[in-house]
Amino acid sequence: MDLSKFNHWWRDGQVNTVFLGKHRRALDEILPYLDRRQILILKGLRRVGKTTLFYQFINHLIKEKNISPYKILYFSFDEIIEELDEVIQFYIKEILKEDFINVKGKCYLFFDEIQKLKNWSEKIKILYDLYPNIKIFISGSAALGLIKGVKESFAGRSFEFKINPLDFKEYLKFRKINYDEDRIDIFKDKLIRELDLYLNNSGFFEMIEENNPEIIRRYFKDSILERVIYRDIPEHFSIDNPGLLYRILDILASQPGMLVEYKNIASDLKRDRRTIAKYFEYLRWSFLLKPLYRFYSNLLTSEKKLKKYYLSHPALTLALTGQPSPEAKGRIIENLFVSLTGGNFFYRSTSGEEVDIIVEPKKISPVFKSKAIGIPLEIKYTNKIYPKDLRGLTSFMRRYKVKQGFIISKGLEEEQKFDWGRVSIIPAWKFLLKIEYQI
Repeated sequence: MDLSKFNHWWRDGQVNTVFLGKHRRALDEILPYLDRRQILILKGLRRVGKTTLFYQFINHLIKEKNISPYKILYFSFDEIIEELDEVIQFYIKEILKEDFINVKGKCYLFFDEIQKLKNWSEKIKILYDLYPNIKIFISGSAALGLIKGVKESFAGRSFEFKINPLDFKEYLKFRKINYDEDRIDIFKDKLIRELDLYLNNSGFFEMIEENNPEIIRRYFKDSILERVIYRDIPEHFSIDNPGLLYRILDILASQPGMLVEYKNIASDLKRDRRTIAKYFEYLRWSFLLKPLYRFYSNLLTSEKKLKKYYLSHPALTLALTGQPSPEAKGRIIENLFVSLTGGNFFYRSTSGEEVDIIVEPKKISPVFKSKAIGIPLEIKYTNKIYPKDLRGLTSFMRRYKVKQGFIISKGLEEEQKFDWGRVSIIPAWKFLLKIEYQI
């Protein structure tokens, strides 16, 4: 077994800068947990930067904490499927030169793409319970908590972090696009152009400097969609027709935010309803789909109702559909806001009024201070807002006594006040620069 190819710092005494990438805000948010006993779990779609964050943690340990490089082990199960015990025993014998229980100070173990390891949760739990002086980091390109038994086994033993692509502000920083926050309107044209580019790459940092739309499209199809559908999902679930997964994505990409009734899709695709329901779960497990639940104050009621589905990032939608018409672009912007705000709900009244996204205030905001049950966002990517566009917001805000709502426009900016609250109409690019995202 050759672990040195994963752990070049054993030879060089440092992490090669090629692997470090640029500093991300997620690093600062997770670093305070570094000294905690609990396992740190990084989860998210392929290519969002989980491995790079691991390298940044390792660099921090060596450079800032003066941890011996020999006390840091990294292993990727995406590259080689080995038994965890064999990896650990080789590391102890050949590198650490003593058992964990005898080591002075902590050892740091990083396991990438852990979902590839059979019965990984049981094996990691045993390792955690046996050795109090090791700190474990794991990552997965899958919603690990959906796997039966994981939440129970790791109760109190872990902190989870969802790693996303670059948000719009981070994207601008990575692109070295400068603007003055106090005079933001004079940079409007430049920022609108960047938003259009951002829709295509969705903040996946390997593509943020790529200008060829066909290369971007192939990147998302080949490196993410096809790899997940034809390799990752079949490795974990009994799939007799991966092409059906692709067909479901095609349907959802053509209608972002469609209200899904499994039996209707099953009828259209001539498949069993239970099969369709399972395939949707597999796509959610792999972070390719994002559902929105119908908003009720009783969350159990929300779970039982029909859901709206989006692909998890607009770049995935555009990889399947191509560039949208001007009329369809609003749906892509809606897809973007679902992705970036972390919203989990939409609103529909009994008489049919709707709000596109209901966001938990804590998800986006020191900027929009609110103790409300949710912040309603209605996407109207046009330069003209009509009274009928406020009906859904009016219904939600009056019913749940919410004082602030937002309409996301293309360029219009104004505020409308009512006796029941106020509605801020704000351009998409400007809203995305105001909010503070929480991982």
